[in-house]
Amino acid sequence: MRVLVSIFEKVVPISGGGTPRISSLVKAFVARGHEVHVASSIAVPKREAVELLGCEDWLPLQGVNRLGKWKMAKYTVAFPCNIFRVAEHVRKLKPDLIVSHNSIAGYGALLGKAMSRQSLTVLDLTDLLFEYLEDYSEGGWLRAVTGGGRLLENKTIVDSDRIITISEAMKEILVQHGAQGARIDVVPDGVDVSVFRPVDGQELRREYARGASRVIIFHGVIDPQDDPGLLVDAARLILPKHPDTHFWLVGDGSAVPGLKRQVSKHSLENSFYFSGWVEQQEIPSYICASDIGVVVLPDVLSARGRVTLKEFEYWACGVPAVLPRLPALQEVAEEGVTALFYEPGDEADLAAKICQLLEDDDLRRKLGENGYAAVREKFEWGMLATRFVQLCEIYAGGS
Repeated sequence: MRVLVSIFEKVVPISGGGTPRISSLVKAFVARGHEVHVASSIAVPKREAVELLGCEDWLPLQGVNRLGKWKMAKYTVAFPCNIFRVAEHVRKLKPDLIVSHNSIAGYGALLGKAMSRQSLTVLDLTDLLFEYLEDYSEGGWLRAVTGGGRLLENKTIVDSDRIITISEAMKEILVQHGAQGARIDVVPDGVDVSVFRPVDGQELRREYARGASRVIIFHGVIDPQDDPGLLVDAARLILPKHPDTHFWLVGDGSAVPGLKRQVSKHSLENSFYFSGWVEQQEIPSYICASDIGVVVLPDVLSARGRVTLKEFEYWACGVPAVLPRLPALQEVAEEGVTALFYEPGDEADLAAKICQLLEDDDLRRKLGENGYAAVREKFEWGMLATRFVQLCEIYAGGS
């Protein structure tokens, strides 16, 4: 069948967020013999992107740097343009199936379907975009944008033919937003084990954590809505007990300047390392140079349904994870088996769980080994993407 896969993020090279998932889906559709077209922003020539993923054609969309200044204002310009470009592309292409990553791209698919009256729409929903948008700013124009965005998001959730989401917790949230539970299936996020695997990270450790007994890592896009300052607060409680511990924040984002000020205010500069943006292929070396991986998320609606990529990437490298006790994460991790959980927003509990692993070599080793095994058994992208495509084939009547 002819398939259009749409995402309003940069897929080539992979930029984080939903792009590892979408890249894996495109490859799986191609491997199963479907004619695949992609709509996304790219940072390479179109022909190179097509050859890399093996698809039929590519519609380049307007991109926004997730780490750039004024990114929210730029989204308000880029996303409407992309919505109408996708809708027009659907009208011309007349795909049998449209897979859209998250609600904004999904709305473009719905507009295109209204004009072509042919395509089956599948919403790949991993996050509720407008539940945390206001955390970037208080009031003003952003509040108005958020209100309109929530209406658009809810319409996409209700009107899409089928939804595939990442957790049972997110499925329950979508039902509360008006979706029919019978139209929703769950395929969790995962990890590419050809990229994230045990490698030698000792050179990085010697360069950026000289003299450290243990290294704690948090990586990815570092934005304020995820409350990354909690790790700095926890470090203030950990360092008096374990003064030779180092904390690595690997990645970049709008929260980084504030975090650096927070670290400086408490005179923790010698215990923290900020890497800046790191390309995906380099991240495994940083993880493997570390002893414990941390996920920080607040207890808010959108986070309760989210399954981040971080814990899978830690596990794929054999590194144990400390996770917030949130419903979706509790679906993929087991307390004391593959992770330790702390209460979201509680720096003392986060510090206590990190200290527990710092002081128990056997537990730290066990969690890392069990996480490594879990990834290969249940959370490898190739397997998950194939399951996703098989569901789409069933929706389309076995095409």
